[in-house]
Amino acid sequence: MLSLCLRVAAIKLMRFDKWIASKYQKSIDDAFAAILDNGDDQHKLVMNAIIESEMRIQVGPVAERNASGQTFLPNPVRANARLMTERLSLHDALREICIFIAEETIDTGGQRGCEGTFVHEGQHAYDFAEAISSYSNRDVNPLGVSDPSLYELEWAAHQSAGRYMLLIGKQEYLDEGIDLMILGRTDEGTYFVSDDGIRRRLNDSYGLQENGNVGATAFQIMGIVV
Repeated sequence: MLSLCLRVAAIKLMRFDKWIASKYQKSIDDAFAAILDNGDDQHKLVMNAIIESEMRIQVGPVAERNASGQTFLPNPVRANARLMTERLSLHDALREICIFIAEETIDTGGQRGCEGTFVHEGQHAYDFAEAISSYSNRDVNPLGVSDPSLYELEWAAHQSAGRYMLLIGKQEYLDEGIDLMILGRTDEGTYFVSDDGIRRRLNDSYGLQENGNVGATAFQIMGIVV
């Protein structure tokens, strides 16, 4: 585990898209530190990749993107141009991506909301970057191109969120997991990541089904021309 000083120094590498209030920056810094301290290997892999790549973070009112959190390409035209001429590593690709978190998410959800957003959206960012990087190397590895469907992207993000809730183990995190159908609870009171619950949530909230409507692909969502 990184020492506190080294961890804070690493987190400060993150690029904020524009000036934000210090309370939001602190909340985001604290969220990344908490995920690095408490997450599993996959959580830490994603967070460290984001930090080391200096991926962009944007904070604004929910009306700005009509979402509490969202992962997107700020400049898909530039990303497509780079894909025509460059080979992009995972870190190169992450620099083309931005995670937006709404001010209201932090104001109302506190650290739980901030951590949850970056666990969920961080997995999206990582999956987007893998897709971009794989496509930039399609000439040497055409079978390695990754273009997951929205169902696959949301499944991975919800699974990641569920595992994180269990690792934190605080009742407010567990209760949220139950409310969102991400977690289940046995008769003995043990909590677990609920695959059936996530399937219901993806169907009810996103209109997505594993063997039905799987939604757009990562490239389509990002605006990558293939």
